[in-house]
Amino acid sequence: MGDTSQPGASQPGAFQLGNWDPNQANLRNCPEDELLQTLASLGVKADRETLTAQAAAASMQSDVEDLWLGQCNTDDETARVLVWMSVHELWERYKLPYWPQDRLSRMFLYLIDPDFSVQWADNFHAPTIMDVLDAVEAFLAKQPDRRAAMDQLMAMAELPDSAWPGKVLDAMAEWAEVGNFAMAARAGFLLAAVLGYGHGLAFVAGALISARMMDRASAAALEVPLDAPLDAGFAELIAYLCLSAGDINLCDRWLTVHDAKAPPRKSEQTFAIETIRDHVAAWRQGGRQEGEVVPDKVRGAAKQAASWTSFYVLMSFAGTGTPGGVRGDDSKKSMADY
Repeated sequence: MGDTSQPGASQPGAFQLGNWDPNQANLRNCPEDELLQTLASLGVKADRETLTAQAAAASMQSDVEDLWLGQCNTDDETARVLVWMSVHELWERYKLPYWPQDRLSRMFLYLIDPDFSVQWADNFHAPTIMDVLDAVEAFLAKQPDRRAAMDQLMAMAELPDSAWPGKVLDAMAEWAEVGNFAMAARAGFLLAAVLGYGHGLAFVAGALISARMMDRASAAALEVPLDAPLDAGFAELIAYLCLSAGDINLCDRWLTVHDAKAPPRKSEQTFAIETIRDHVAAWRQGGRQEGEVVPDKVRGAAKQAASWTSFYVLMSFAGTGTPGGVRGDDSKKSMADY
């Protein structure tokens, strides 16, 4: 291979540094042997064993990037960008089991930010959703304050504390839309554990509403434990979904939770919500008979109300809703506990 430290110098069939545009870079399709040869010509030894040892010893992935840039034998900016990007590419290509915080931050952003994920997928190999969630859960399990630790990770990705939970919910909806319900559920329980309130299935229900999967959202709502520490917005949301599924008992239970936290005001209610509340009030006066069929009109109103109330989810994530901030035992459980 020619001296690729000089733009334009290469052998036929080899990776051509001189033709590589760092502004439209794609290392994913570069053959490994050619990439390693190019790096070697730039003074960087980057085989699997060397990178594995360096990754194991690094507190940050940027430490390895700085090490390689320090070894680079040229000041040519195109070549140095290649060296920097090669750390990302080979780390993922070799599937190294090391997750320093800056890498974890980037990979979590890869999951929840569509623009970032498209760009990353074009340029690099990337771990699976399960790999990233495994790493995040392992990291958080060692932290005395999971919310603060996650906020710190997201700060590295330049995401405000109030922004990342909503992005996770959006990602859950996207995963559900393509049939990846298991990962959506797992992320829901991760949210509950990190935020310290709510319940994984309540977050899943909110995400499924965003994905317009009302039947699945209702099914998730029916499984939310009665002692789950839901805030007012989520309690109301789950109540309407339960009624949509035909369970007026659970609807009544969760509306009672909501009303205790945020007494309802007529001026804030839509016609659908008024219809539901009138129906529940009449049911209460009728002695709560078992087997009562929810009228189709009320079931439709429940679906409309559940969709309308989904804004509480985003409002609470943005810090302008009514998150309870209750850290119950549920916040320490994972999907496997249910």
